Amino acid sequence: MSVQAVIFDLFGTLIANYDRLHYYEVIEKMGEAAGADPIEFRKLWRDCYVERLTGVFATESENIEWVCDQLRVVTDSARVDQSNQVYREFALPFLMAPRESAIEMLTALKDRGIKTGLLSDCGPWVPKNWADSPFADLIDFPVYSSMSGLKKPNETLYQNAAQGLGVTTSECMYVADGNGEELPVARQLGMRAVKIEPWNEPGSAPDADYSNQWDGESVGALSELLEMLD
Repeated sequence: MSVQAVIFDLFGTLIANYDRLHYYEVIEKMGEAAGADPIEFRKLWRDCYVERLTGVFATESENIEWVCDQLRVVTDSARVDQSNQVYREFALPFLMAPRESAIEMLTALKDRGIKTGLLSDCGPWVPKNWADSPFADLIDFPVYSSMSGLKKPNETLYQNAAQGLGVTTSECMYVADGNGEELPVARQLGMRAVKIEPWNEPGSAPDADYSNQWDGESVGALSELLEMLD
């Protein structure tokens, strides 16, 4: 069956992943801004990674307040806002900096009449700022874990992405850097699963697991996808 839609992962695929050491430094600065011990703040922030990605916290500010509450730190809205601003100034540039050839490739897909989707494990800041990103007009249907209450590799997310694009899973290509079980699950659902080499050095990304050996199709650059669809 021919590919009618291409669904993309975000971090490591369309944009860069965070660098682990830099990310930890930023979290510690967030803790300082909120009035908390930086190391303790970082540890607890990391511990609620899954909750952050599955919408337990509607905003990063709520997450900051929760961490401070758990640490019994008395904070206020000004400090929380300052802490959130530290995070925003770090994270937002990632969303605004597409991987090489990403925009050209997405434009070419749409010119061919192929639908485009997004399936991202992400915090609430991504959907909040998506409309201002260079991808907004090029992705037909985005699915965010933080708005779905689920994270990959939950099959429902893939099915929701396909349904939102008006296609079946067997009519989809799923392109990702291969974190965890995201590619095997896509293939099990009938998608044409393609691994792209992570933009960053795989070992540098926080919370990522690239230990699985992918035996399916793979590309080194986004521009190669167009040849696969010819």
